[in-house]
Amino acid sequence: MAGKRYWLSCFLTICVLLESACPAGHTSEPVRISFDLQSLDGVSHALSQNDKRVYRAFVFLGTTCPVSNTSLQELNRIHSTLPKGVELYGVLSDPNVKRQAAIKHFAEYQATFPILFDGSQLLREALQPTHVPEAFVVSPEGEVLYRGAIDNAYVALGRRRATVDQRYLEDVLRFATTGKKLPVRQTQPVGCLIPKIALEADAATVTYARDIAPILQQRCETCHRPGQVAPFSLTSFAEAKAHAEMIVEVTQQRLMPPWIPGPTAAHRFVGERWLTDQELALLKNWVKDGCPLGDEADLPPSPKFADGWQLGEPDLVVKMPESFTVPANGPDLLQNFVLPVEIPEDKMVAAVEFHPGNKRVVHHAVLFLDDKGQARKLDAATPEPGYGNFGGPGFLPSGALGGWSVGNTARRLPNDMGRYLKKGSDIVVQVHYHPTGKEEVDQSELGLYFVKKPVAESLKEPAKLVGSIWMANYEMDIPAGEANYKRSTTYTLPKDVIMVGIVPHMHLLGKSMRVTATQPKQSAEVLIDIPVWNYNWQDEYYYEQPIRLKAGTKIVVEAVFDNSADNPSNPSSPPQRVTWGEETTDEMLFCFFLLTADKTEDLIHTIFDNLGHDLKQTRKDVGQTP
Repeated sequence: MAGKRYWLSCFLTICVLLESACPAGHTSEPVRISFDLQSLDGVSHALSQNDKRVYRAFVFLGTTCPVSNTSLQELNRIHSTLPKGVELYGVLSDPNVKRQAAIKHFAEYQATFPILFDGSQLLREALQPTHVPEAFVVSPEGEVLYRGAIDNAYVALGRRRATVDQRYLEDVLRFATTGKKLPVRQTQPVGCLIPKIALEADAATVTYARDIAPILQQRCETCHRPGQVAPFSLTSFAEAKAHAEMIVEVTQQRLMPPWIPGPTAAHRFVGERWLTDQELALLKNWVKDGCPLGDEADLPPSPKFADGWQLGEPDLVVKMPESFTVPANGPDLLQNFVLPVEIPEDKMVAAVEFHPGNKRVVHHAVLFLDDKGQARKLDAATPEPGYGNFGGPGFLPSGALGGWSVGNTARRLPNDMGRYLKKGSDIVVQVHYHPTGKEEVDQSELGLYFVKKPVAESLKEPAKLVGSIWMANYEMDIPAGEANYKRSTTYTLPKDVIMVGIVPHMHLLGKSMRVTATQPKQSAEVLIDIPVWNYNWQDEYYYEQPIRLKAGTKIVVEAVFDNSADNPSNPSSPPQRVTWGEETTDEMLFCFFLLTADKTEDLIHTIFDNLGHDLKQTRKDVGQTP
């Protein structure tokens, strides 16, 4: 990992949307929708994510209920007039209805809004509807603002009003987005009762076509498909069945999908890959019952993935000027490469997508900015492509564009936010290489995606830029055999800020990390909790809803390290004493925080206060004896 000097320069790194006001009248307990579903047309809907802060309406429907069928045209009308920031979904949760039959049914009734196929009843379990049709309105925070009838068209089954004068669902959607008091919170749905069948995953009814294929498509196929990093594909029934027992083993242990933060009730992250207990049960029971295929008519359409650049064609692609040869053996390398950026004017970078040229040897990369040509001089002084330097790039950067590591996912910043890139700057990519035992060649590249607005216009708006602060403990001295070596560090915020992301970092001995924030006169809240650290799956974690922290907030980072022989990641056998250092076989305790603020001066004050705080931390000489 690059040294602390890099983190001095991360003043302009990443932005996300500020939290919006919570509508008046919230009283219900929040629901956690931690899964994605496909609509009948094969489109994937990321219900597990809500970084766009939208309100969602879910209306449970049936194919044989006349009240449900007569509501479809009204739902078409509501869908066509939705206010900004609202999504409307129909939900078909009946496991006895085949996908193809459902597609035909709703086509006949000319439904124009997306209808989710919830054959595994994940959404039904989360919201607990009793009738079809029954509507639910869920806030960005996961609170159920309304449940009940769509309107008062029906007094009871078989008794329809001549005139509809109460449009409950439409009124709630209109008021919810304005923050006004809701006109109604709950009404009695009129329609057909949903049978009270068991919601638990039943091994006798779980099939690949209806239950397992959607899970693998949503959770696994991003990596488990031809040409990707995973060792085998999971795009067909035959492939899934061949690896079925392994799928259950690694999901039950939560090794897969790769996602090391545990679930927290208060703060969700963008891009979470945490399987629900219901999904785990479906996978387990499918294998237990012999991996039945089921009715192929229930198979969802195969998802479409972008080829090459996952975020689309970049506005600019920059590449290492020459390939670099990594020796077969020896210590890890940190090699810095200068990539000139040809842009006609200053830009705001909305996203960076890094493509390692050789995934076998590239572990991570850090993207520095240099607007003074310092790195070019360092590069010219060495015969090989780039130049080596541990602990930073060898100069004081003028900024940074973030980084990439194994497990990292490229994401575009929302709402025209971006990182600042000055005209005439070079990108200096510091690549961390692992020798593999044979000579390897790498020539990595990255794609830049620019904000379309002029920089001057962007900078006039609040909270478009953020800066980085960090917390560290440099007194790392872990005895050989110690299985629960604990270290912690604290920092108190001097100004009001908004936390938009968090980046924990340890090496191979890392065991767990927990970060909390205690605001003045409040109890501690968990910012991130990683119960089982995995060095191979590090990421930058962005909050769906940025966290406002007042001046005086105390942040505490607590970490545990395992230097025993029982740690399978321990690089030494038998275990050896390990101290703080830059190489993978050394150890670190870092946690980086991505911040913005309502006032730019508050952000800058916090950055320099944090720098002073870090300089005061005790540094224990790596070479001294315990």
